Amino acid sequence: MSQENLYIKNRKVLTVSGLNCVEFLNNILTSDISKLTPLETIPAALLSPQGKVLYDLLVSLDFPNYSQKKSILIEYDSFCEDELIKKLNMYNLRKEVQIEKNNYDVFVSINPKCAENSLKDKRFSNTNTNLYRIYNKKKLINSIDKSYTSNWYDLIRYQNCIPEGTKEIEINTTLPMEINLDLLGGISFEKGCFIGQEVNARIKYKGLVKRKYVPVHFNNKNFSLSNLNNIDNKIFLKTQNIGEVITLLLDKEDDIWYGIAKIKLSQLYLFEENNKLECDFCGSKIKINFPSYMLPLPRKI
Repeated sequence: MSQENLYIKNRKVLTVSGLNCVEFLNNILTSDISKLTPLETIPAALLSPQGKVLYDLLVSLDFPNYSQKKSILIEYDSFCEDELIKKLNMYNLRKEVQIEKNNYDVFVSINPKCAENSLKDKRFSNTNTNLYRIYNKKKLINSIDKSYTSNWYDLIRYQNCIPEGTKEIEINTTLPMEINLDLLGGISFEKGCFIGQEVNARIKYKGLVKRKYVPVHFNNKNFSLSNLNNIDNKIFLKTQNIGEVITLLLDKEDDIWYGIAKIKLSQLYLFEENNKLECDFCGSKIKINFPSYMLPLPRKI
């Protein structure tokens, strides 16, 4: 099977429809839904009133009637399906929109012509990779093997520091700017209020972010993911604890571990100034390679 196409088994899609669906979502999600254009999907999040990420999402216009904007698709982590639907219905006080499960399967591809209505994933716009999402109903894409598990897709995400789902973004714990959602086009501070907007606006304009997700990699043939169940996931610079590993995956082709770590911003300045600097994790020397979209790092005002 071609590695261009991949089934993502832990992702599902909701349909939000009705004359006021764009306005409804714009009032609660971080992204500006009114600026959605056909054949793209943009990142967004539903936050708590305290400004923490509850659910990371991908939002797109439903097809084929793009221009009418009467129906929006929301992709999400299937683990939080019931809680997400409950939360959306809680905000849908006047029942102005319909929130429904659908039977789309989620696929990703690096080929823009892989399927009709493939959606460009805008999170990758500032990277060296163009990636497309396909919402497949009733086996429209026979060439894709649904038994194939995510691997190259996760590697691309980790190398570009694009976390996804509740295993990588702990519910109601992380600020959206810690996961670089603002840099990935997932927050609009110009559209007006959304849930958690006031907290994050203050953090943004005063430079109060204390930690950042960053991509890491290291080479250790003796390391395995089972080690993480028995050891601490902390990262050290000399003797100082500066952060922790969030997720890891082995690239078997080059025998290198790639992952995402959460590190104190005050320490990341050192790595920004010296790209040869390394830190310690489980007996390995970890390197941080900042994607260009993350630089320069934010400074406190």
